[in-house]
Amino acid sequence: MLAALLAAGCGGGTAPAPPPAVQNDSLIIDGVPRTYRVFVPPTLDRGRPAPLVLVLHGGANTAQDAVRITSFDKQASLGEFIVAYPEGTRTEWNAGSCCGSAPERNPDDVGFLTQMLDRLQRDYAVDPERVFVTGASNGAMMAYRFACERADRVRAVASVAGAVRAAACQPSRPVSVLEIHGTADPLLPYEGGKPDAVEAAAAMYPSTPAMIQRWAEIDSCPPPQPPKVTGAVTTQLWQGCANDTTVSLITVQGGGHIWFTPELGGPNGALDATSTIWRFFSETA
Repeated sequence: MLAALLAAGCGGGTAPAPPPAVQNDSLIIDGVPRTYRVFVPPTLDRGRPAPLVLVLHGGANTAQDAVRITSFDKQASLGEFIVAYPEGTRTEWNAGSCCGSAPERNPDDVGFLTQMLDRLQRDYAVDPERVFVTGASNGAMMAYRFACERADRVRAVASVAGAVRAAACQPSRPVSVLEIHGTADPLLPYEGGKPDAVEAAAAMYPSTPAMIQRWAEIDSCPPPQPPKVTGAVTTQLWQGCANDTTVSLITVQGGGHIWFTPELGGPNGALDATSTIWRFFSETA
């Protein structure tokens, strides 16, 4: 009986509770607190290096908006990766010549994302060769700027309704790039030129195909494959680029300035941007 009691007592303590799936953290950048939200799927093996996706919200949005709009938490659970949502300053990113007051205020957003990556790689088992950045609109522009300036820290970027607004883009190494863009986007015109928005009337944008062609040149890609058309969606793909990178342009005929999701219906529901982006990231890793 005594032996049975001793046996029952050994190892009978309560196992430590697993860490929460969602955590919020902050950094001080140039004296300013900068925050971010992290989601780690409960089923993820925290002892093995995992991919990391940074999701950058659009202008006039927040990190929590990006959580809701993109559903990347759900995709992270399906794909077994970590996802983090950094917060811009005053709901803006300093992506270069756009947007809002960020270019004049000049917050060090590249430094923020870099230090956040340092912290995430310290706090979690992150595979440094599978770090990806995505975003919408102003957040997509920031993803491009990060790829231009810190290609050493990112394997691939994906943009939804974005454009390169950095003054110069000379990545230190090739980076895989995906652009998803609607032909009826009123804010970042697919064919380039001035957007319809009055507050951005002075901005001029290159056409989306020209921008992606430039990325193909940066990555030393061979000629693209023949376009693949599925309903309103046309996919142009450059494969076999330098350092095993890939460049892709997904054009949504009639699509607007939106994070594409089937629930929207019509052209804006012609594809699921989140699952499309994760498939691109996982295939380029």
